Amino acid sequence: MRNQSIAALLALSVSFMAAANGADIGDVVPAWQGLRGTDNQLHGLDDYQDARFVVVAFLCNKCPCVKGYEGRFNRFAQQYADKGVRFVGINSSLGELENLNEMKSRSTVGRYSYDYLRDEDQAVGRSFGALKTPHVFILDQNRRIVYSGAFDDNRIEAAVRKHYVTDAINALLAGRSVPLARTHQFGCAITYR
Repeated sequence: MRNQSIAALLALSVSFMAAANGADIGDVVPAWQGLRGTDNQLHGLDDYQDARFVVVAFLCNKCPCVKGYEGRFNRFAQQYADKGVRFVGINSSLGELENLNEMKSRSTVGRYSYDYLRDEDQAVGRSFGALKTPHVFILDQNRRIVYSGAFDDNRIEAAVRKHYVTDAINALLAGRSVPLARTHQFGCAITYR
């Protein structure tokens, strides 16, 4: 049991170190390309060039926290689509359930109203410095990161008091700065190779 605990801690440490060199607030994110989506099409950041703002959420299929956010993500994507905001889900996680077929199943069950893309080599997750699922980033018109962290302040929707991503997007749409650029994300750790 002790050896299993040590192995788990080492794996977690390696995961955090692998993502630690990712982008920071104010950085332009590297333009990804060739990520296969649950629609079987290849997607890249250029697919969203007409969007004023892009919200990127790192997701996975097995995480209960992500499943608890599916409804919120869908409503957000639908509510802000006509305002020039695109929501994109990216799966960089390792694991038996983290493959395109399982992603298709998860997006059907969760009725995803946004693109859900597979980052097979984990390059996009690393470039962002994504640590957990969900880990949300907001990109401005120049594709600079203006927000990194949690979608809101509570896993339980009825208990949410602070709407970090919604408040940030509303500020940006009004021509103001994001009120809070970084929050602590929570959820399942992304394990990097």
